[in-house]
Amino acid sequence: MDVLLKKKVDLMVENYYELKKAFKWEYTLVHHFGAMVNAMGEKAVDKDKIEEIKKYIKAETKWSSYFRGVNSYIIANLLCSEEDYMRTFQNILEVYEYMERIGFKNSNYLPLAAYTLVKEVPRDQWNYRIKRMKEFYESMKKNHFWLTSHDDYVFAAVLATTDLEVAKTSEKIEDCYGTLNKKGFYKGNDLQTLSHILALGEEGIEEKCSKAIKLNAALLDKECKLKYTGLATLGVLTLITTDIDKMVYEIKEVYDYLYEKDGYGFWSLDKSMRTVLAANLVADFYVNGIKNGILKVTLGNSINAIIIAQQQATIAAVCAASAAAASSSSS
Repeated sequence: MDVLLKKKVDLMVENYYELKKAFKWEYTLVHHFGAMVNAMGEKAVDKDKIEEIKKYIKAETKWSSYFRGVNSYIIANLLCSEEDYMRTFQNILEVYEYMERIGFKNSNYLPLAAYTLVKEVPRDQWNYRIKRMKEFYESMKKNHFWLTSHDDYVFAAVLATTDLEVAKTSEKIEDCYGTLNKKGFYKGNDLQTLSHILALGEEGIEEKCSKAIKLNAALLDKECKLKYTGLATLGVLTLITTDIDKMVYEIKEVYDYLYEKDGYGFWSLDKSMRTVLAANLVADFYVNGIKNGILKVTLGNSINAIIIAQQQATIAAVCAASAAAASSSSS
């Protein structure tokens, strides 16, 4: 395993232990998210600051707010790297309120969409990008009325941060969806999400879809199965790799290394979530290489959106798995 990649993996594991010890009542899966997102920023977790931000979020929102609960912990981890987290959070609230005014519905995903726009878009573009987000979302709804729901807000926000033309990009999303379905992927919300991310890439539809299929098969062959909630991660991997065998080998290395760690083994994580974590660390390693000019990938202006999508892909998988765990424990 590459030395720098191993260092990041070890940091994630240590971060997980620290978060699990400090925040005992949070879902285990969100500890894994917090551990990973801090490690990707090459940071050890700051437990005191996370707790401070959680308290601030609670003080600034109503008891019924979707910024509370699991979201407060996720957002606290995301804001931990901000110099002025209070100002950033106030900006998120401002964007969130505007989103509500133009028709977006309250949900667990809207705060994360607001965070995406605040983090990636200059203030003077907020209104324009939010309107683009609504156009992308309405196009998704038009094409897949029964599939499109609040969890698509985040990826509509990701698409809105780009300068991709809405109508043409929506056609590409549908072309990816149809092509992948014909080649064996089941129709559904997760395939729709995969298609959203693939639309960010500049390769042709057939080339992107073929690469996604080969990647998925190669991961299965290495027993690194991605459940359908992990298809967003598959999309990110597809866009940044030029050597499928090499990338899958590295994911398997990280996967096996994690499997031996307390909290990452058979009784703690299922195969898909372990693969999601391993794949995102490898993806982050590749993205940094692309940004530094070490790796050459034809992405152009899409790279920033792909970096955002990478983070949101993990959030989506964690939220879906956490919701499933909560439903299971209550039934």
